[in-house]
Amino acid sequence: MTVTEVFNSLKRRFDDSDANSPLDFKYVSILRFMLSSIGCWPHKQFGRRWLDFILSMYNVLLIVVAIALPTLGAIYIWYKRDTISFFDMGHVLLCMFLELLFLQRLIMARTVKYREILKDYLLEFHLFHFKNRTQYASKVHTQIHNMSVILTLYMACQMFCGMSLFTFMPWYNNYKNGMFGPDRPANRTFEQAVYFHCFTDDVYTTLKGYWILFAFNIPTAWNTSNGLVAFDLLICLIIFQIWGHLKILKHSLLSIVPKDGVYTAEENMRVREILKEIVDHHKFVIKFVDKCSEAFSEELFVFYLMMQLLTCTCLIEVSSLTADALAKYGPLTVVNHQQLIQVSIMFEIIGTKSEQLMDAVYALPWQCMDTRNRRTVMILLQRAQTPITLKAAKMVPVGLSTMTAVLKTSFSYYMVLNAVAGER
Repeated sequence: MTVTEVFNSLKRRFDDSDANSPLDFKYVSILRFMLSSIGCWPHKQFGRRWLDFILSMYNVLLIVVAIALPTLGAIYIWYKRDTISFFDMGHVLLCMFLELLFLQRLIMARTVKYREILKDYLLEFHLFHFKNRTQYASKVHTQIHNMSVILTLYMACQMFCGMSLFTFMPWYNNYKNGMFGPDRPANRTFEQAVYFHCFTDDVYTTLKGYWILFAFNIPTAWNTSNGLVAFDLLICLIIFQIWGHLKILKHSLLSIVPKDGVYTAEENMRVREILKEIVDHHKFVIKFVDKCSEAFSEELFVFYLMMQLLTCTCLIEVSSLTADALAKYGPLTVVNHQQLIQVSIMFEIIGTKSEQLMDAVYALPWQCMDTRNRRTVMILLQRAQTPITLKAAKMVPVGLSTMTAVLKTSFSYYMVLNAVAGER
């Protein structure tokens, strides 16, 4: 199939022209499935209380597992401290960092702020509810919808491929090394995707124990990778909607054209209506962004903190440049760096569009307006001077500067740790 045929096929498959609500969109259904599979979709806010209760209990179970695994991983390193290699210890630490980030997101999904922001995002803020206001709003809605579909499919495929390679590459190595045959190599243990203290070495030395731990690691890897990707996808989809609203606001401001002299009474009345709609829309966007900052503030802080550790550890693990390391850690390294860059660029786009909105307010033909409209423009100008941005820990604006600082520090730590590994 050609690229055009694939695109047209996907376009037909994800045609949502008959949708009555954003909840009916197919990309939202994918997001709902991903978050529901880890008990993080707020079904109660959408009228499904019993399902929400069941998944809430499942979420508690995942929280218990997410607490236990890093603890057992630390115990594993302690017991193996005299024999474990530098790269094997890095692998265990990598799994611990991923699980801790997953744990934070599981806990966040139980907060009222998170649940309410998802409800507001889909039932109030989504551009679906604004597409019939103007022709330009409909155009922006279609554009953002197509971008959301593409991003959802891309990140879902990325998650599946990365999780599969991370989980099944150790299985392939065991098969290649003859660990499943009758004449197993002497003094060799089974390779697993995730290592932790199991109170017995049978899971690493016997075939039966290997399959038990292998079966446990598959859903564990799925849940963790799903939790990491799904929440980043959710944030990106919300940012797309904010970006779309800012585009509509800017277009509305630019629609007020200047004229020679002053506006007539009728023209001032029409401008007054447009300005009122812009002020109300801008207030609506600011209110939603503030709620997003409240809901995702801690999540963004932990995200950048853990990315500092994850990117550094991934670089260490992939630095051996063996086929095994590239297949196992290569996709994970790419995904971690890509998610860091992707989320940071998304936030930077919002900041840039916010500045463009400020410029559009400055460019308003206030000299043509009457006193009442000039006062409205002054109020709008004061509000537009406050940048629209989300903050980590309610303090640090996130964007390209934050991403650059994280990457520079990660590469610095990588150089130090790589030198230590060379000495060992």
